[in-house]
Amino acid sequence: MADAPSADRSPARRALRVSAPPRPTGPAGYPEASTRPASRPRHVRVGAEGVRRARAEEEDLPARPLRETAPAPLPDPTAQCCTVVRAAVEVLRGERPAAQLARWVTPQVRDQLAERARIGLAHDLLRNEEPHRPVQVRRVRLVRLGDDVAEATVVLDDDGRVRAAAVRLEARRGAWRVAVLEVG
Repeated sequence: MADAPSADRSPARRALRVSAPPRPTGPAGYPEASTRPASRPRHVRVGAEGVRRARAEEEDLPARPLRETAPAPLPDPTAQCCTVVRAAVEVLRGERPAAQLARWVTPQVRDQLAERARIGLAHDLLRNEEPHRPVQVRRVRLVRLGDDVAEATVVLDDDGRVRAAAVRLEARRGAWRVAVLEVG
């Protein structure tokens, strides 16, 4: 419309023209960073001891250090112990990979289980057996030797065969981990 001749030049129909200086652009059309120096208050340090003292002096309160919270007590490890022992027997039977136990056992226990399963499965390939019934826990006896150590014995029913397992659990990073596992 601006190129078309217009007989009517009334103020209501006049085109509004806005002009601004061109914006400098950096690579890929992004605006360049501001060259203005950043102005920050120099007297405030976040988390500094001086800030807490200054705030306490302003409020007329005594300065006090932050309280250290005690870690939450670990839950009863009996259920986890049963689960890990059942899963370990399933590893020995070849029904589960040993890597699935990495969360609950130490790397040494996991490697020993994997090696024992490999040897046992090589021996079992000579026999052709039917699918196994699920492993069932018959009895568990767990003793806590402190806040961060527990030992247990577990009696299992493994497809008509009774097995026993000895387990030592240790608290590591706020969770129970099996440090020693002996399955008979």
